[in-house]
Amino acid sequence: MPTLLVKNIPEELMRELRKMKVELNCKTWVELLEKLVRFRRVILIERDEQEKMRKAVNEFLELREIVSKTWTEGTVLEEIRRARSHEAENFNS
Repeated sequence: MPTLLVKNIPEELMRELRKMKVELNCKTWVELLEKLVRFRRVILIERDEQEKMRKAVNEFLELREIVSKTWTEGTVLEEIRRARSHEAENFNS
């Protein structure tokens, strides 16, 4: 089997490749290369996009906390049951 030698890889790229190797559960660099070549579609997320997504998730979690604190009448499940019974009463009338 031939040997592949790659020189002068920037450290940041090497870190990303190591991370991908772990995430894709590759035991060897050959397995990683094979998976990268065989993938038909690669999704790259830039750092600024990642930060925007992280910010959006945090804002959603804050909103969830606010809604949970201001929810005063029972649990969500109780509210759903109450709404369904109300709909059934209106339907039968």
